[in-house]
Amino acid sequence: MSTGPIGELVVPYDPGPMAQKVERRRRLLRSRLMSLGITIVIMVVVYVWQREQLRGAGSVVIFALVVGFSVGFVLFTLVGYLRARRELGTIGDGAAIRIGAPGIQVANLAAPWDQVASLTTVKGGLGREQLLRLTLSDGQTATVPLDQVTVFPATLDTTVRAFSGGRHGIDLSALET
Repeated sequence: MSTGPIGELVVPYDPGPMAQKVERRRRLLRSRLMSLGITIVIMVVVYVWQREQLRGAGSVVIFALVVGFSVGFVLFTLVGYLRARRELGTIGDGAAIRIGAPGIQVANLAAPWDQVASLTTVKGGLGREQLLRLTLSDGQTATVPLDQVTVFPATLDTTVRAFSGGRHGIDLSALET
């Protein structure tokens, strides 16, 4: 975050938080793979040790459920890791958000304050990121994922209110629930 030429706020894209997310998910994936390996070893040992008592279909079902849960955790974690790696590759260069007296820029869409229809946040969810969305009066929109910038949404809201002379603010209600 820095100030630009005429006292504007310039928020650059920051790959740091996303790179940390990728690394956390990589470590979690390794942990899940080790857990799966340990589960398989324990199941093999139990089977070899109790082979005579484990001949029924119920034993096979229990073994399949235990290994299936571990495989499911690995697959779920793998999908999260791959998604985070893909998101890391989408981080832009330069200014993600630029706020100044003349207007605002979100991603590559810039407009004067009188053309801004709304500034809102979009709640993230499973597979979706929290976003800052700029909508202009002519219907054009631009979004920036909030985890690609290091400024809190409330700070952006205060800055927007100050530079727009109180005419605009960011609707943060999507982040409150």
